[in-house]
Amino acid sequence: MALVLSLCISQSVWADVIITQDGQAKAVIVVSESAQAGDLSTKTLSGPLTQISGAKLQVVSEKELASPRVEGGKIIPADAGKFAENFIVLGEGELTKRLGISLDGIGTGGIVLKSGANYVALVGTSDIVGAKQRDANTHAVFTFLESLGCRFVWPGETGKVIPKQPTITISNLDVRFTPSIGQRNIRFAALEIRNAAQGLASLGFTIEDYKKARDAASVTQSDGSWAQWHGLGGNIGIVGGAAGGGLRGGWDEHGAKHPEWFALQADGTRDQSKAKERWRLCVSNPGLIEHVANDIIARLDGKAQAAISLCPNDGGYSSFCMCDACRKLDAPDAPKVKMLIFKKVGESDRVEVEHPALSDRFVHYWNAIAERVTKVVPDQLFLVEAYSYYSDPPMREKLHPNLVLRYVPNTADGWKGWQAAGAKRVYWRPNNLHSGYRDAALSPRARENSATLQYLANSGMLATDMDSLYHNWATQGLHYYMMAKLSWNPKQDYDALLSDYCQSGFGAGAEQVRQYFLLAEKGVVLTPGKPAFPQISPETMTALRAHLLTAAKQTENDAAAHRRVAFLRSGLEFTVVSAEAHRLAEAIETGSKPDAAAISAVMDRRWQLMRGLVQSHPLAVNVGVVAAADVVWIRPLKWKGPSDSAKAGRLQLKPDDDWLNDDQSATRK
Repeated sequence: MALVLSLCISQSVWADVIITQDGQAKAVIVVSESAQAGDLSTKTLSGPLTQISGAKLQVVSEKELASPRVEGGKIIPADAGKFAENFIVLGEGELTKRLGISLDGIGTGGIVLKSGANYVALVGTSDIVGAKQRDANTHAVFTFLESLGCRFVWPGETGKVIPKQPTITISNLDVRFTPSIGQRNIRFAALEIRNAAQGLASLGFTIEDYKKARDAASVTQSDGSWAQWHGLGGNIGIVGGAAGGGLRGGWDEHGAKHPEWFALQADGTRDQSKAKERWRLCVSNPGLIEHVANDIIARLDGKAQAAISLCPNDGGYSSFCMCDACRKLDAPDAPKVKMLIFKKVGESDRVEVEHPALSDRFVHYWNAIAERVTKVVPDQLFLVEAYSYYSDPPMREKLHPNLVLRYVPNTADGWKGWQAAGAKRVYWRPNNLHSGYRDAALSPRARENSATLQYLANSGMLATDMDSLYHNWATQGLHYYMMAKLSWNPKQDYDALLSDYCQSGFGAGAEQVRQYFLLAEKGVVLTPGKPAFPQISPETMTALRAHLLTAAKQTENDAAAHRRVAFLRSGLEFTVVSAEAHRLAEAIETGSKPDAAAISAVMDRRWQLMRGLVQSHPLAVNVGVVAAADVVWIRPLKWKGPSDSAKAGRLQLKPDDDWLNDDQSATRK
């Protein structure tokens, strides 16, 4: 409770507010005029309170209280005999106003939690700029439930922590909080991504099989998804990415009349007809700048709108402009980047050249447009980006104050330079969760990326858009959890969150699980800049397993915690067998003779485990994506697929250590 309520607490003169006592309801949920009984916040509040205490609280509208009196900080209904003696008031309304509870000073997506003589009020603001109502109280409800000890460590009933407490009392509750990051997004990878269907087919499943298993594993007894619980969402109008530099219509609309607006290519032409939607611009061209600026001014019609993206197109078979005017905008002393130059637009044949980073040329272009537009609409913001060959900070140019930087690098190192160049607003769009999707192995990145998020949050970060959560919850779930938690409140301490995660989710096994994650931080070694499988010594694997074996024994009398340990174990064992397979492939590549028997044994076991994960732990590892990526690295093994005996059997485990088949159903025992 202290972890959550440290947001803002003040002393109160009120006695405890009894919500339930010995499994009996002692409070009624009052839905204010700004909320509805069918809102997520209402359903999410009543369900867990019943799960915690066994009591089902009555839900009434504010009107049903018939203009209650407020005396001495106490709610007194006209017909007090119809209701329990205490109240949970949900949402802003006439009653909260009479109680002196105000949202004044609370920003987008903010919350107020307040207890009084016989009430607890849970109130919030919409997390979408300009929207009057979007079930604004949801974040307040989830914060309240966390104060009672509830947690959601990963999706599904197994990941939902609901303490058993027949008597619930609230005292001295006084929270006023606005998330500093107004827009908090983590992308959730689609089922079909990265050839997952092909990977699943190699394991004997279809996408439909996997979807059915994942949906079943994600079911919970009370409403609210993992993302909603952790405060993801919000929209402050800072969205978008690749947008052709702000030029609407592209080559199809403007190429014939204004080929000079487009990037000079290696063949001496500016023809972008074969670039499809990936055409590139000559950003030094004054006519292009005037056209883009005037088009934006016309669209705005004198009123600022959501941030307009000026980001260039991404990828494709077209080169950035190499005309003399554009090259003169590049700072000679800028860091050198290795840039691809395509011999023909639309064709893959290319060469790699070393060239100064393109950041200065793009900042020059963005500034020129912003200067023209803001003379007419001073408050208009523009989205630009640090990405690709323009990731490095500019050396000469300074950013216009109305530019919001879409910062793509995973680390904060470059942001310091962008700040020095005048950037004050950052929209972080990293691939920090994208890393490791091919192997889905145990990840050591949670602390590192948490530190980056916290640094950027303290440096003007307005929004996040993290790519992408691949549903490897048993190996990378802590990373997902930390990114979500710290997006909501980046001032939280990482180690305190880690301890709380372990204590809440794993009970008597908490310390062993904490040591497991700390060892993974040190013992799982990533190869910088490469998608290679992490380096993990056999000794580290043994020590990691020992922590979870001990935690499993310590939680034998706590079914929910025991299942969570088994879930982590499934991710570890997948990492172990995958590491063995990768070591065999690496040994062959360095000259060792293939050991056909060893290869068959390891790969058969891995194949059986991946099938078992779909059947028993479908949220543990996204095996379809992993299996699809296997085709590259397994070539040295010359493995032709599982043996007939592997297909006919299943993964064999010790009877007293059957972690794979431990019950992971949505039935709480």
